[in-house]
Amino acid sequence: MTYIWINPVTEHMYQASALESFLERHGLTRVRCRRDWGAVVREKYQNRAKENGGTVVDARCPMACKLAGELTQNFAPGGGPGNFHIPDIEPILIHCAREISAREDLKGSQKLITTPCQALAEAGNALGLKDTRFLTWNGLMESVGEILFGDPPEDSPIPPGFFDSLGLEMDSLTGRGPIEAYLSAGGRDEARLVELLYCENGCHNGDGVVRDV
Repeated sequence: MTYIWINPVTEHMYQASALESFLERHGLTRVRCRRDWGAVVREKYQNRAKENGGTVVDARCPMACKLAGELTQNFAPGGGPGNFHIPDIEPILIHCAREISAREDLKGSQKLITTPCQALAEAGNALGLKDTRFLTWNGLMESVGEILFGDPPEDSPIPPGFFDSLGLEMDSLTGRGPIEAYLSAGGRDEARLVELLYCENGCHNGDGVVRDV
């Protein structure tokens, strides 16, 4: 049996019945996480922001995290424009995959983790989780030889504002241009956390889900 975990962006592209029929046609059994990893990740950032004196950088999005690393790598510790800290906190999708990969009830079966972008697929596969493969949703459709046309949501299922409930002084940026401008300028001294999403207006236009129809 092959199990599959569907990322939220893909899930919001289809009616539930159409998605379930597609999975059934290709012998894929959907599995969901038992733990709320979004809440776990949010708490990790809250704790990190309390521990550090500067600005904690959102590392949930690999593309945004890579860009942040490139822009801040030459900053001296505690010096340079801004005082940014990129935490070693894995994206929510990776937390979900680690649970699925380690579950005893799924042991010995192949697990597929679908991602909304190639960057997340590459980051996941680099971990070498047992019996677990990461691939974009487009990549899955290509592998099974069927394209299930859907509509990427206009409003992202992963929008800016993930950290709002923490009550921290923070800033939120989406899109490469605004992220580059903010980090290059040194950010804002008062900000304890900066949210970064590489896709404009949130995680929904990655290269793993958008297709011309």
